Amino acid sequence: MTTGGPPNYDPRPPKDRRIGGVESNRSGRRTREDQQRNVQNDGSLIRRISGRNEMDRAKVKRYEPYTFESNATQLRWTVLLLVLWVAFSLWLAFADRATANTLTDLKQQGYISAPPTTLSPQTMRDFGDREGLTCVDEADVFIGTPECVELFDVQARYESDKSRGSFLFVGLIAVLLATSFAFGAFSHRASRNILALNNAEQAFSPEKAVMWFFIPIFNLIKPWQVFKELFRGSDADVSKTEQKSWKEKGRVPSIVHVWAVIWLVVFVYNPITIGRLWNSVRENMDEIIVAHQRLVIADILLAVLGIAAILVIVELHKRQETRHAKVGMITVTPPLPVDPLEEALKEGIRRKELENRRARSKRNKSSK
Repeated sequence: MTTGGPPNYDPRPPKDRRIGGVESNRSGRRTREDQQRNVQNDGSLIRRISGRNEMDRAKVKRYEPYTFESNATQLRWTVLLLVLWVAFSLWLAFADRATANTLTDLKQQGYISAPPTTLSPQTMRDFGDREGLTCVDEADVFIGTPECVELFDVQARYESDKSRGSFLFVGLIAVLLATSFAFGAFSHRASRNILALNNAEQAFSPEKAVMWFFIPIFNLIKPWQVFKELFRGSDADVSKTEQKSWKEKGRVPSIVHVWAVIWLVVFVYNPITIGRLWNSVRENMDEIIVAHQRLVIADILLAVLGIAAILVIVELHKRQETRHAKVGMITVTPPLPVDPLEEALKEGIRRKELENRRARSKRNKSSK
């Protein structure tokens, strides 16, 4: 006969027991140390390049005391991605220019419509009808006359140009997603550094410095305001003893305003809005050629935006490093978040005390 606890009883203290083969605390909840360990272990190359690892790390530690953190590593990754962005934008501009030249050449040869982008009996039958040729018989067999062979060559040339442009646009979107995370991580750390540069009364929190880029309408103005604050708080010429003087005396370079203007222009004039807004109707060859010519302008604007963004973040990084060398190492203790339940309890207690005072006042008056 055996004595002791229930079957499978673990005599160790609750905090040291294993549940399902994994050490667990009594509540089963993830602690801040668990979150930090998970962020450190999940350091894949993609997460580091995109800035997701940096942003997750900052999120876990956002209420802990911190000091100035250099943005040098994140700056290198962000600049690299922005260079790729510029390269893809210019490459796409050349592709769209080649498509516009192809259409212009076809127009000069006497074609009145753009070729189809996919080769099939129906699309070639429609194309031939528009050009006054019959190149597909009733059995959906292509006819091999010299005129029809030329028609098929024209379609193949146009399809090649369009496919190249579509491939580059998909690559540009992929680079945009990676750049957005990297740029957001850079902006988040730069915003955290403002208080560590011996400043006070920061208007935009690090989280809001990133958030405003992704909220429609507000992202037309708020990012500009965020970076104006970042540059003012990073100005090394502002007094390091007067913690509020940076809000009025901090200088903002012209490149920030130029970048903001280009951002506005690109927001309303880009490869997507060209097809959906500016040239939504393309009924003849001339309208299609104009649409591709405008795409070239939109692509170049994307490249200019990338170059302006590089200049902005490089200048901001230089200013923060310079001011940090001037003010030295400063520890910042972020305020703890407001607990809504605690605030509700305080408000309930306050109201109850107010009701009790009113009740006592009424009883005193009635007794008199």
